[in-house]
Amino acid sequence: MKFKLYKNSEIFVICPANIDTGGPMCLHQLAYKLKKKFKKKVHMYYFPTNLKNPIHKNYRSLKIPFKKKILDFKKNILIIPEYYPAVEISKKYKNIQKGLWWLSVDFYLYHRFIYKNHSIMRSLIKIPHKIIKIINQLLFFQFKNLSLFKYLKLIYLNIPFYNVFKISNININLAHSYYQYITLKSKNINSTYLSDSINSEYVKAGKKISLKNKKNIICFNPRKSSAFFDRFVKLNPDIKFIPVIGYNLKQLIKLLSKSKIYMDFGFHPGQDRLPREAALLKNCIITNREGSAAFYKDVPIAEEFKFLEKRENHVKIREKIDLIFQYFPKELEKFKSYRKFLLLQEKKYDKQISKLF
Repeated sequence: MKFKLYKNSEIFVICPANIDTGGPMCLHQLAYKLKKKFKKKVHMYYFPTNLKNPIHKNYRSLKIPFKKKILDFKKNILIIPEYYPAVEISKKYKNIQKGLWWLSVDFYLYHRFIYKNHSIMRSLIKIPHKIIKIINQLLFFQFKNLSLFKYLKLIYLNIPFYNVFKISNININLAHSYYQYITLKSKNINSTYLSDSINSEYVKAGKKISLKNKKNIICFNPRKSSAFFDRFVKLNPDIKFIPVIGYNLKQLIKLLSKSKIYMDFGFHPGQDRLPREAALLKNCIITNREGSAAFYKDVPIAEEFKFLEKRENHVKIREKIDLIFQYFPKELEKFKSYRKFLLLQEKKYDKQISKLF
């Protein structure tokens, strides 16, 4: 699958305005590569369009031009993130070539659920999930944790005679990870890979790290956590957990250069950046088995570092942490192939872009 480009083709990338999260980061990275490395004429299209300064301060240095109007011609290309409002915006354009970039099937289903249903209907749909969640917490996670994202996916993927992922007038579906690829495949939607790459600053910093400076610290992202992980933290007050939030690039590199472990018990909507960045800065990675973390192709780390969110695994996780803290160089060696995998991602990403454009 490949877009049809002409000498006068223009590429438009839809992006929510003034936001700096994983999705907008991927969208800006793609636009920058298309402009800088592949010499394409590319523009950001921010929404809402009435903001005076729609570019987040972290992306201004990239100097990617933006337009408030998408030129709806066959020669042009429109890249659409799976974010539901962006998908809805794209539907009014009938001629332009469209690529729908599935950065997360989970977020698409969640935002579709939010935007398409009245608040009363949303509350009714969520009742079974709330009951299951309360029972599981009362039983101290005797059963595997069921996140809202997973609950919604179970509902949407099993609606008979309806394909929630089939969007009209999409020329190419782009899968950010294997998790997205097989989820789309399960609904008979073919896609082609378009991943991303990690900021080179992490690669440079990783080469300079001395293991002597590593501390018995565990970092985690509180925005992508779970009730299971929160309980684990409470049960282990002697361990130093540091939430990764509000750090700029230099501060984050400094923190992850000191920590020994990065734990991610979120829902893994795609190939999340923080675990990869932490791995390059010589952290051992411990995850659950949700979303992309369930697949070796997305998170190729040893099975001994992946855990189901069940009560019986609290002790096993603690044992693994103690082992890492005590024998860090030996345990870190088990992530050598993962770091090699991450270092090759930029070349793979460039090849993917070259094939598509």
